[in-house]
Amino acid sequence: MVLININRHGKGIFRQYLSTLFGTFCMAIVGTATGWPSPILIKMRNNETPFQLNTTEVSWMVSLLFLGTMFSPVPTAYLMDKVGRRRVLLMFTVLPLMSWILIYFATSPMFLYLARFLAGLWAGVSQTILPVYIGEIAEPKIRGSLSTFNNLLLNGGVLFSYVVGPYVSYHALAAIFAVMTVIYFCMFIIIPESPYYYMMRHREEDAFKSLTWLRGNIASTEIEAELNDISQGLQQQMEHKGGFKEIFRDKGNRKGFIISEVYAVLKRLSGSGVLQAYASVTLPALTFGFLNPDECVVIVGTVSLLSSVGSVFVAAFFNRRHLMTVSCAISGTVMAAVMVWFFLNDKTAIDVKDYNFTTFISFVIFYSTFNFGLGPIGASIKGEMFSANVRALSSSLTTILVSLTSFFLNRFYLIVANSFGMYINYLIFSVSCFAAIAFTWLYVPDTHGKTLKEIQEILHKDKRKTENSRQ
Repeated sequence: MVLININRHGKGIFRQYLSTLFGTFCMAIVGTATGWPSPILIKMRNNETPFQLNTTEVSWMVSLLFLGTMFSPVPTAYLMDKVGRRRVLLMFTVLPLMSWILIYFATSPMFLYLARFLAGLWAGVSQTILPVYIGEIAEPKIRGSLSTFNNLLLNGGVLFSYVVGPYVSYHALAAIFAVMTVIYFCMFIIIPESPYYYMMRHREEDAFKSLTWLRGNIASTEIEAELNDISQGLQQQMEHKGGFKEIFRDKGNRKGFIISEVYAVLKRLSGSGVLQAYASVTLPALTFGFLNPDECVVIVGTVSLLSSVGSVFVAAFFNRRHLMTVSCAISGTVMAAVMVWFFLNDKTAIDVKDYNFTTFISFVIFYSTFNFGLGPIGASIKGEMFSANVRALSSSLTTILVSLTSFFLNRFYLIVANSFGMYINYLIFSVSCFAAIAFTWLYVPDTHGKTLKEIQEILHKDKRKTENSRQ
């Protein structure tokens, strides 16, 4: 009997990992769009694209992805509660498909601008829904590991761009990425909807079927007990109508919102997203005598992916505060090293060409450690910190803020470098990493191994103590 129980629970864990993997494959599509500029900028330098772009046009092409991401989260938040998390993702796969078709047939910068904006809309949909979906289907003991898949698949998509981009034509690259979108649709359509969504819509029978599949056909009494726990949590959390006011009126929601937004901004200000787009034009031309910038970028992307894989296992065993501290301390230090190199190279007469490898090695170390802390934890937080009545809206607002931050960073990265010096960018990145450490220890509770209901109780603890003392 014990062996049968273990096998059933093992099947459930496998199905939760499978659902998360298939669901987060959409982040690989976002990753291909994020990493796409890096090989394309090299092709433009070598006249291997249908047209050329100047510095301003390049900045717009890169940053419009993040501008587009700002416009889809709010309607996505409304639709995911009305239509369903899974169905909305499937509906909007048309956006990245159209984006790659436009890039394939592009004859002017305007085609690229529209294509990148559509890809941004898709990124906004994905980043709003996925943390919520994963948080709702996962058992507490593996939710930390599953939440790292967002970062893992994103980095996988970026690496795929880096590896394939230099060796295929401009048009072939767009065609390959369009096919990936179709593959995603075929994968995710077989995965069940979140049982939380069904319970919110009072579809108890569908919720039972969904949770039974996700938990591996365990005893119906266990399924009913978990559904009852979900129902009680939803009743408490849905007492007040969800909306903007409820995010700020309720103490727990307000604290969760602050945590989510600050992490979102600091994650982007660490430089992670900018480097994925501009790595090939940031690394010195002669980083190593035997490696060109394209090859260095592939190595950085590979290290980023491997560290993301490692984070899946590490997240299940270690306290998040400790992971965040170590990750951000090392990331902040290597960003400071890059800042010093660019300052000496651009602003002084000191010859640092013998130390060109500093930027490359620093980028490798940065992604090795970033993906154990601020990367996955910053993404998973927004799927955990909010009560059910504002979870979708809060996730959408976080995505908008991330997108706004990313837009300005990508839009002005080259402009700041040309006007003031590249070292200014890396000063900002370094300071942000160290700021994340301070914020984690001063304000953020540890949610490792906690259910969504337990996390809400932690966030509301002070408020409920006050209410009890009044009675």
